[in-house]
Amino acid sequence: MKKRIDARLLVLFVLFLAAMGLSVPLSWAKYPEKPITFIMPWPAGGGTDISGRPLIEAASRILGQPIVLEYHPGGSTTVAMNILKHKKPDGYTIGMTTLSATISQHMRKVPTDLMKDFSYIMQYAEYSNGLVVRGDSPWKTLKEFLDYSKANPGKIRYSSTGPGSPPSLVMATLGKHLGIQWTLIPFEGGPPALTALLGGHVEAYTTTMHVKPHILSGRLRLFCAYEEKRAPSFPEIQTLRELGYPISCSNFLVLLAPKGLPPEILDVLHQAFKKALDDPEFIKGCQKVDHVIVYRNPEETTQHIKKMDKEISMTLKEFKLGKEKD
Repeated sequence: MKKRIDARLLVLFVLFLAAMGLSVPLSWAKYPEKPITFIMPWPAGGGTDISGRPLIEAASRILGQPIVLEYHPGGSTTVAMNILKHKKPDGYTIGMTTLSATISQHMRKVPTDLMKDFSYIMQYAEYSNGLVVRGDSPWKTLKEFLDYSKANPGKIRYSSTGPGSPPSLVMATLGKHLGIQWTLIPFEGGPPALTALLGGHVEAYTTTMHVKPHILSGRLRLFCAYEEKRAPSFPEIQTLRELGYPISCSNFLVLLAPKGLPPEILDVLHQAFKKALDDPEFIKGCQKVDHVIVYRNPEETTQHIKKMDKEISMTLKEFKLGKEKD
């Protein structure tokens, strides 16, 4: 009987506060109440980390809780996506992904499905990608590099962040289109792939623009851009399509959570990260690695993922680059 009376008193107290226009101090009605874990699928120091970290820090300040970064590189985002998939959809574990996850699930068997296993929070940017060689290499133009590659099957080794990454897909489709055989040397992230090129262990690197400082210094030579439009920092460098090759690849950066994230929590995260897009440090980070800020809300992001999934599937079928056989 006493419990029933206490419950009635609590209800009356809540109604009184609401009538007085006061907030209701119910701890279970507030999110977030504790730190949030953020699963990063690429290593520290790469392009995704350079632009993503300040965005996460800004969102943390807006949410009023720490967001703790966990780095789980490997498998062209497959390792991180599998970890995130199995977390509780309560808003306390979120992450980000790129087009690599879409490509990977078409290239080989992976334990996740982008359209079934995740709730999308928003898109916040797109990559710029391109092909680079060392500044002291004998090839001055893309044509010279391609001519040499074709005349010397298998001799050109190129580094990348794995066969499921967008830059690697471009190289694979370009090789199929031109009948070129070259050797992919995969790494878990951009920094070691760059080190391999600078150290002379490979002849080229298909990459995002986290290598921008090395291009500006002359240590690296940029041959082309992979997107429909030229890279913002290098407007003089033509795209593959402008150079006569019918290949392009636009890479997204999106925030996501395990499937089943409650709508009210998704909205809190969406609004916080959307506001964080205006943070000066985030904008500076994007400029540093040539990430273009592109915002899409949760529904728009979900539809864009579906669209890119279909386009990647068609590209892989066209160039016979589908899933590995058992």
